Amino acid sequence: MDIEQLRTDIDKLDKQLIDIFAKRMELCRQVAEYKAKNGLPVFQGGREQQVLDKAADNAPKGLEAASKLLFSQIMDISKCLQQEQLTEYKAVKYEKAVEDPVVACPGIAGSYSEEACINAFDSPKEIRFYDTFAQVFEAVDKGEADYGVVPIENSTAGGVDGTYDLLEQYDMFICGRLSIPVRHILAAKDKNAEIKKVLSHEQALHQCAGFIRENGLSTDTAPNTSIAAREVANGNDSDTACICSAHCAELYGLETVKKDIADSNENFTRFIVISKTLQINDNADIVSLCLSLPHLSGSLYRLLTRFSYSGLNLTKIESRPMPPRIKRKTGTEGFEFIFYLDFEGSVKNPSVTKLMYNLENDCGYYRFLGNYRDMDKDK
Repeated sequence: MDIEQLRTDIDKLDKQLIDIFAKRMELCRQVAEYKAKNGLPVFQGGREQQVLDKAADNAPKGLEAASKLLFSQIMDISKCLQQEQLTEYKAVKYEKAVEDPVVACPGIAGSYSEEACINAFDSPKEIRFYDTFAQVFEAVDKGEADYGVVPIENSTAGGVDGTYDLLEQYDMFICGRLSIPVRHILAAKDKNAEIKKVLSHEQALHQCAGFIRENGLSTDTAPNTSIAAREVANGNDSDTACICSAHCAELYGLETVKKDIADSNENFTRFIVISKTLQINDNADIVSLCLSLPHLSGSLYRLLTRFSYSGLNLTKIESRPMPPRIKRKTGTEGFEFIFYLDFEGSVKNPSVTKLMYNLENDCGYYRFLGNYRDMDKDK
C-alpha cells in the first residue's frame, strides 16, 4: 500500500472521528442541561476517573497511556463546553477615566518613567515624583495621584519583580501600557576621568551587564536612573559614573563617557498605568490575570486548553513564587507559584467574562488585573 492510499484511509477515519466527536459533544450539552436543572457541578471527579480508566482498559496493548491522554483532552473540552453553557453572562462594572489627572512617577525629572508619563497622558494636570515604586503605588492608593506609571518588564532583562509584587500588595488595576525605547549611556562629571564604579537602577545594571563586566567596573544600585544621575552630579567621587539616558545626563550637567552601552540594541521598557479603580477604555483589547493552579500534573496544560477552547490568544504567561501574604490569604503551604497571564480580548465579550468567572471559582487564588489598551497603537 503506497503513502497516498494510507493518507486516504486516515482521512476517512478522521471524518468518522469528527462525526463521533460531534455526537459526543451534543450528549455533553444535554448533560449540561441536566446538571443545570438539578444543581449539579460541572466537574465530577469520580465520573471523569471512570471514563479515563475505561479508556485505558479498552485500549490495545501499548496505547493505554495514549488513550488515557486522548480521553483526558476530550473530557477537558467537554467541561469547557458545559461551563460556557451553564455560566451566566455578567457585565463587568468599571469607572470612566479621570480628565486632567495627577500622575505619580518614580524617580525625578529626566527619568525614562517621566518620558512614559508624558507619552501616556497628553496633558496631565501634574506629574509628581516619588523615590520608589512602592511610594508611587502608595500615592495612588491614598488618592494623592489619580494614576501611577511604573515599569513592568524590559525586552532584555525581563519582568520587574517589584512591580509585580506591588500590584498584588495594593490591589491595583492596570488601565494602560506603553513601551519606551531605552538608550543607555555611561555618564560622569568628567568624561576623561578613570571610571571604577557605576551607579544605576538594578534593571539598567542588568541590561548593561556585558559592558560593566568587560570594563571591570564595580556597581551600586539607585532607586532609578535619574536619581543615579543626580547623585553622581552632586557627588565628589570623580571615579563614579552612572547609567542613564542622554537627556537625563544633559539635564544634570553630566558628560557622556560612552553611548549605547546596553547588551542589546533593541532595548525597550514596557510601562503600565495603574489605577485604584477599574477603568476600561472602549477599545481595550488586552486582559491581564493573576492566578494559582493546583499542584497536580497537567494543571497548566488544562488551563491552556480553556483559553484555546474559547478562541483566546495568550500573549504572555509568566510564573513567579507565590508571595507569603497570598499563601496566608489562601491557606497555601509549601513552595507554590502564581501565574501572570495576558491575552487578547475584551470583557464585553461574553466568552471572556464567562471564562474569567469560572477561573475565579476554580483557582485557589485569582485576581483580575485589568482590561486595557496598548497605548503605542494609538500614537
